[in-house]
Amino acid sequence: MMSDVRKEELDEIVLCLKKALADPELRKLNQRAVQAMVWHRQPAISGMMMRLRKDEDAVRRKVFVAMSELIYKFHEHTLTTSLARAGILNDDRVHAGSSLDKSGGCFEIFCLDAKERLYLILKSYGWLEEFFRLYPLHFFENSFQFVDRVPPKKLKAKVKVVGLGIGGAMAVSGLAKAGIDVVGFEKRNEAGPSSVGSRYQNASWRAYDVASKLLDEQAYEELIRYRQKFTVNYDDGTTGFMVSDRVQIILGHAIEQSIASAKRFGADLRFGTKNVIQSLDDSSDIVVLFTGAHTAEIFPEIKPEMKIIEWSDIDSDCKMWLRIKESEKKDFFCIRGGEVGAEKWHYTIESARNTVADIIRVRNCLESQYKRTMNKVGDDEAVKQKASAQFTAQMNQLDKVQKFMEETCNEDRRFDYIFTNAPTNEHNMSKRDEAAKDGSIVLEGGYNVEVKMASNSKFVAPSVLDKFKADLVVCGGDACVPPNPQAAYGATLACETAEMVVQLATGVGHINAILEEMKSLSEHVDTEWVEEVRRIKDVLSDYYNARGRAENYFQFIQTLICNLYSLPPFDG
Repeated sequence: MMSDVRKEELDEIVLCLKKALADPELRKLNQRAVQAMVWHRQPAISGMMMRLRKDEDAVRRKVFVAMSELIYKFHEHTLTTSLARAGILNDDRVHAGSSLDKSGGCFEIFCLDAKERLYLILKSYGWLEEFFRLYPLHFFENSFQFVDRVPPKKLKAKVKVVGLGIGGAMAVSGLAKAGIDVVGFEKRNEAGPSSVGSRYQNASWRAYDVASKLLDEQAYEELIRYRQKFTVNYDDGTTGFMVSDRVQIILGHAIEQSIASAKRFGADLRFGTKNVIQSLDDSSDIVVLFTGAHTAEIFPEIKPEMKIIEWSDIDSDCKMWLRIKESEKKDFFCIRGGEVGAEKWHYTIESARNTVADIIRVRNCLESQYKRTMNKVGDDEAVKQKASAQFTAQMNQLDKVQKFMEETCNEDRRFDYIFTNAPTNEHNMSKRDEAAKDGSIVLEGGYNVEVKMASNSKFVAPSVLDKFKADLVVCGGDACVPPNPQAAYGATLACETAEMVVQLATGVGHINAILEEMKSLSEHVDTEWVEEVRRIKDVLSDYYNARGRAENYFQFIQTLICNLYSLPPFDG
């Protein structure tokens, strides 16, 4: 049984990191070096992660035990048909390519299909090799049959995804790709100012392995175009470039590509949904909430089960600004840099691009930002004039760069897209002022990073399930732990959570298919057997919660370190 993360445990970690980040020598390092140091030197941090991973592994072992018992029970009725499936015996009803979608009332065929579905669940999680290692009986009893040769099977699951940011959009694409009946809801419009794809922020992202599984090839190739590079000086005096394990993405572009992939897979996407609860017009197996850092406020029904732990004394205010200008580079280029040192840090992701759509996205953001500003200032004419002058200058810069890109068919033309984040303080504002001197800042803003973490990401209270018309409600990404952009992990975690959602829904889809067939073959199965199968859904959702807790804890530590690195040292 998983134990909740207690605030007292995390308070100890917060305190030890406050003390660690008061060390002047540690504060001289960059934040990634700081993370490496504290993970090694502060056993409380790694100890908590070890505990959470053990909880995760304990649930995974429960899955294995339950799967093994069911596989044995199903295999008992399909000894010869399994060998026919492997091509060792002959059976007119079964061959290597049989879909087995319908048993036709044959109990043997149903048992073979059910057993294979359990294997396919394990495969979707990447657990099959480990399962066969721990339970070799199931490998040998199939006469070494490789599950990779089992044809795809139809999944019987309905999933609703609320929020089509990077995590939600990728989840919808992956669900549709897997053949799951999925509907995606988004309060923003699909295109134009303030649309779902209007986010101009850069992210240093390393979930491209997840993207390769959840997106179609067209979208995937678009997302991996801007691999970060760094210079390497060798001992023989030569210099070379190495490709990083990270990809630079513009969040809006990544969201648009994920949505396009989801559409090509046939997903039902509903933009402009202002009241999602009213829009849930039928029941679902799972409702997934990718609704950001204020999810508990948007859906107060789930807040008690989330068990959010927070520390308001270490919130961090940050500034961001975007520069766009004509580039001297003739090829795609991407690099990350910035100043090192606590409080004075900033990081910049720079890329040379030829995508005019990115300029148009920034233009849309700027227009929306200007409208919000003018609505807020009221009758203050001086503030209005200043805002209007700044808006005009920024639009002129965008016009200039866009014209530069469009006035010729020269494929070598690029513009520089330079995105910077920094804690808000006098030192960093002077950097912003220096960057503004050439007139290339076209957007800027601020944000507050809270330090908090949800202990749970799955919800089964009857009142919640009734509200969402679902058998299970889960959340992920920023809903569980807000990211600090300096850590460059928020988009990665959201995408990894999307993969977890697809794995969970795939498991539910297979189990539902087995249960449906069991109803039509009730003379062969008893209620206890049916309940054994149904409980697989419970343990898979437990695994989602356990793994999510461990992944969220890692981001919590990153946010905590980055916030403390951004603030003056704490006394005591």
